[in-house]
Amino acid sequence: MAANQQIVSFKKSRIIQSYILLAFFGFIISFVPFEFWSLALFNEILALLAVPLFFLFLRKNRHTSKRYFSLLSFVLMMEMAIFFVEPILRIFYGSILFWFELLVLIFLGILSYRIAENTAQGFLKPGSKFGLIIYAVCGVIIGLGTIVYRVTLAAEIPDAFPIAIILYIFSLMFLFICPIMLIRPERVEDLKKGRYTASRK
Repeated sequence: MAANQQIVSFKKSRIIQSYILLAFFGFIISFVPFEFWSLALFNEILALLAVPLFFLFLRKNRHTSKRYFSLLSFVLMMEMAIFFVEPILRIFYGSILFWFELLVLIFLGILSYRIAENTAQGFLKPGSKFGLIIYAVCGVIIGLGTIVYRVTLAAEIPDAFPIAIILYIFSLMFLFICPIMLIRPERVEDLKKGRYTASRK
């Protein structure tokens, strides 16, 4: 049986572990920079909503393990990106920086889907021109985090701000990477062989 055709049992599906991970981070993040119980409830509901998606993925992709775990990883990254961006948005809510950070998220989210295959090619072949895309975007993400940090040094901000910046950078990273998980294994094999213009299945 091919590597991407392995059967995924419920025991090996990591559904429970994934839910616990999401529920844990969703709860903890709601306490940064201070506790916000309504947000904690929202995050827990969001984590719970991932479970039926996991079961749906398992039912439809039980015999294609690579596809199943790719979709599971996509949901994990998307929800973690949402959780990790919450602290900095809460800190700067009502200011111009709030809208700046939100626009960066939207822009990166749209861009990452449009260049998903190029990004995947960069991970498959780090030395290629597509690999430079990854280095460039990662540099921009870290640079944006540094700029936001320096701009707000003189401002009156909570002690949790450095943590919020780190989480924000991770959120951007997750947004950048997660669209790769939607690429089918067959297409990944095409990209490995350099078939950039092959039709998607």
